[in-house]
Amino acid sequence: MSAVKAFLIEPLTGTIRPVTINRESSYVDIKAQLECDMIDIVRLECGHDIIVDDNGLEETLPCLTEVTGAPTPLAGNLLFTKSDKMGELVDVTEDIETAASRFTVVRPVLHPVIGVSERPGMVAVDLMRIAISLDRSAPKVVAAAEA
Repeated sequence: MSAVKAFLIEPLTGTIRPVTINRESSYVDIKAQLECDMIDIVRLECGHDIIVDDNGLEETLPCLTEVTGAPTPLAGNLLFTKSDKMGELVDVTEDIETAASRFTVVRPVLHPVIGVSERPGMVAVDLMRIAISLDRSAPKVVAAAEA
């Protein structure tokens, strides 16, 4: 059984880690890694690809991932892979830190503005409004998950 090295980006946890994909069952392995039913491929330079959930962009998302060289932000788990001139999967040769620097996870951060009103014998607290900002950060490198 031959396997290739890839990197799995998990935006919800803000991590990137090495994974292997079995060449003989690559479609099944990829769908399992991405936790999806259908995939799409975003082609980058030098044979690098990002494999994504084809239905990842939903109406409500907890976060997005911006990718250097990709035309739009992506949603859901992402697989950073490499393919040869024939389109077959091969090992990613970049180190994981270099690969991680291509990705920026974008998350909303909520800042509640609380109003306090005091009356004799009573203190009332109200949520006045919520300010929203965006946190942008590269995924953190973690070791491969144990089987």
